Amino acid sequence: MEGSPPVLAVIPARYASTRFPGKPLAPIAGVPMVVRVWRRASQAESVDHAVVATDDERIAAICRETGIDCEMTSAAHATGTDRLAEVASRRTAGIYVNVQGDEPLIDPAAIDIVVSALDAARERGIEVSTGYLDDATPEQCADTSVVHLVPGLDGCVMTFSRLPVPLDFAEDSGRKIHVGMFAFTAAALARFQAWERGPVERAESVELLRVIEHGERIACAPVPPGSIGVDRPEDVALVEAALARDGAA
Repeated sequence: MEGSPPVLAVIPARYASTRFPGKPLAPIAGVPMVVRVWRRASQAESVDHAVVATDDERIAAICRETGIDCEMTSAAHATGTDRLAEVASRRTAGIYVNVQGDEPLIDPAAIDIVVSALDAARERGIEVSTGYLDDATPEQCADTSVVHLVPGLDGCVMTFSRLPVPLDFAEDSGRKIHVGMFAFTAAALARFQAWERGPVERAESVELLRVIEHGERIACAPVPPGSIGVDRPEDVALVEAALARDGAA
């Protein structure tokens, strides 16, 4: 968008994974997952450039073979956003979008919504944004790999959890699912990297809790459904089935 700060999408891609080693290179209908995520991120109208950030030469090699911009980063990072912050130390942008590398069906329009949410929120002094899906299924509520998001009436996140929050004690409030994508201003990203990981972030293993634990707000907005996060090898078949239904390559 003319006059807007440049937007850099960064796709953290770590080879080591407890549940799915080598996940970024998992073939999905013949295409490595990290390639599919980069292609989707590059299609977002708000994104000026997209880069993969990895700690593994095998992932970097695939990026080079397919013409994808890639940066080698430290293997010591606790989270993907810490990896993004390393990239930001070498690449200047107005907004940095962390597009998680296990979201091969991420809708480019969803990225645009999260970037727009940050643009609007900056008028209120908010420098981080993310997205969510409405109406969690019973299967998602039982799955601790799914992160739930609780939005407040001010359009900001109240909390995240791997438990199905809020508890429907008095009435059904409708549970929201966090989508693996978040946007930061450069200043907010620098603060994020400087902060210690808090006890709730460490317990839940949800990196955006660091922002909330340190007293800052996160804008949030609903995004289109359809994304399927790949947490385990069996999730690949779900993504391939969705691609087949949509007639996508």
